[in-house]
Amino acid sequence: MKLAFKPDFETAKMQWEDFWIGENKRPLAGFIVPKQGVNPVDPPQYLDGRDGNFQPVIDKVLAWADTHDFVGEAIPHVSVEWGPNTFSAFLGAELQFYPEDNPVTSWCKPFVYDWDQTEIRFMPESHWWQMTIAFFKELKRQCDGKLLINPPTLVANLDSLAAIRGTEELLIDLLTCPEKVENALDKVCQIHNEVIDAYAEELEFSKYGSVSVEGTYCLGKHSRPQCDISCMLSTDMFRKHALPCLMREADIQDAVVYHLDGSGAIQHLEAICSITKLDVICWVPSAGNDMQKDWYWLFEKIDRLGKGQVFSGLDYTQIKQMWETFKSKKLYFHASAETKTEAEDFIAKLEKLSK
Repeated sequence: MKLAFKPDFETAKMQWEDFWIGENKRPLAGFIVPKQGVNPVDPPQYLDGRDGNFQPVIDKVLAWADTHDFVGEAIPHVSVEWGPNTFSAFLGAELQFYPEDNPVTSWCKPFVYDWDQTEIRFMPESHWWQMTIAFFKELKRQCDGKLLINPPTLVANLDSLAAIRGTEELLIDLLTCPEKVENALDKVCQIHNEVIDAYAEELEFSKYGSVSVEGTYCLGKHSRPQCDISCMLSTDMFRKHALPCLMREADIQDAVVYHLDGSGAIQHLEAICSITKLDVICWVPSAGNDMQKDWYWLFEKIDRLGKGQVFSGLDYTQIKQMWETFKSKKLYFHASAETKTEAEDFIAKLEKLSK
């Protein structure tokens, strides 16, 4: 299959296929660089299209893709996102965007006041699922053969229960009525897998493959699980309540990238890395001082635990060091360059590395 904005798509696909089985011969790297001689257009902003006015978003993403080159393993794609609680909206939650005048995120209003009186189910009739499908269809009509579509990230497991119940209330429930939380988690896991299957059918993953919000590409199904509430859980509670659900989320995927968010989540790293089908971890430090810290020790630990990683902002020397010293070959780098030629020269240097 060809993509108009990625002439070497077939080559990149083969690189990604080797990546997931750990047989890539060099570090994977993706560059998105402005084309020479044109005025580059910025991509759509996060949450664009939430008002149902899709055409300006599609016009902008096509203009962005047309004014940029996608070098190496970068795959041109557009992300459909309604915020971190989109999955909860598919359960019927009402989304609230913040700040109202120029939203950068969304929250949902909790609606579970009594687990025994609440039915947790996938609601394809819900506003946000209908909006998602409508956006998919219009994107496919205008973008098929040009770029790929990344569906809304599914933040499920305990995070979705915290969204629909309230974080404090859920933490209390884990202590006072854990069996009710487990029943709800079982339903959430089933729904998560149902939604992934619906994504795969609607976006034809079997034909086009899939892209994650981290920019990774897979020939089949893959997504980016996370569990931000893990920062508030003991290691025992995480292993008992969160880990089984994360394993179920991973089981139906062809590739899995875990979003490890914040220093409070590091305590669960060993448990997370025990997920057999987990391939890669993408570490995101907390805002503030964590952004300035040296996290190389964490990268080394993740490698020792047998998982690959996604990185941003590293130079060639750092990439070379990791490639030559880390055990895992599953290393993908979001890299930067000023021009296509500079990016291609960077890839050529990576080609000379061996492992």
